Amino acid sequence: MTETDRTPPGVAPERELLDSWLDYYRATIVAKCAGLTPGQLVERSCPPSPMSLIGLVRHLVEMERVYAHRLAEPGLPELYCTDADPEGDFDVTPATVADDLRIHAEHCARSREIMTALPLDDRVRWRYLYLAKEYARHCGHADLLRERIDGQAGE
Repeated sequence: MTETDRTPPGVAPERELLDSWLDYYRATIVAKCAGLTPGQLVERSCPPSPMSLIGLVRHLVEMERVYAHRLAEPGLPELYCTDADPEGDFDVTPATVADDLRIHAEHCARSREIMTALPLDDRVRWRYLYLAKEYARHCGHADLLRERIDGQAGE
């Protein structure tokens, strides 16, 4: 996938822009994980921080659940985080990496279904923007993590 394959349009209707930018950031976080081993994906940024690439992916699954899926299922619990383990999204092992990436893809697809089925009112617009903010923020973290692991940087 090249950058031009993922770059959102410069001018488009609002819903298309929101979908395109969110999908751009979703694809960027996945691209940051591409080509790395499960062991590399769980490498922590700088101990004692629990941040890792796959931890960011899991965190973004939680964001998809909270800010998109709950539009359709208001009581939906978080998947990885609990009261007993509020940082559960960053409790990772190499054994779960393939499942974590699959779960992220499934959650993104479900979020698209939910959000595009709803009218673009202020509540839905805010959730698009909040999710885009979360992804953009964590893509920056992912860029630093990836560069630390194997020297690759950029979008």
